[in-house]
Amino acid sequence: MMRSEVEKADVRLLYQLKDQKRRFIILAPCQNTTSLTNGSQKTVLTLHHYDALITARAHSNTLKGKYTFIFDLENETHLYKLEQLLTSDTLYDICIQPNVIKWGGEPVDSFQ
Repeated sequence: MMRSEVEKADVRLLYQLKDQKRRFIILAPCQNTTSLTNGSQKTVLTLHHYDALITARAHSNTLKGKYTFIFDLENETHLYKLEQLLTSDTLYDICIQPNVIKWGGEPVDSFQ
């Protein structure tokens, strides 16, 4: 099975998604990827974003177990929890697929 190319997500991404009205976030397990930190036993989760709750719910319905939560970036508690997951030492690595999200015509991951 081929490995997925992913990059570690950044807190700035959350605010860009919020500004773009892509406020609904799901963190789904990424089966084809190992931890982004060498030697770590962290679970890798892929960040998925949606502008409509119904679309996020449709994705959520395909997931099983503890990964069925939909984060809403307009909810400060949800935003804070996602910030913690991205910045603190947790059991998870949160990733995105490179060059998927566009911001002003440029990929989100190309900050200068």
